[in-house]
Amino acid sequence: MHENTETRREARNISDREMPRYIVIPAGNAFYHIAERDTGRVRGFRQCHKQACALARHFER
Repeated sequence: MHENTETRREARNISDREMPRYIVIPAGNAFYHIAERDTGRVRGFRQCHKQACALARHFER
């Protein structure tokens, strides 16, 4: 079983209230999009994964 399969199964068990509104999506070599989970609309981008996650958390507030 692929390692991400278990993560996806666990994510289904989380209620919508607990799911983050913004997600970080790899978009190339060392490039990440921050997108809305429901619409897929890209709200920002970063070249560092750590910075992309920080921006996604900032958008959550």
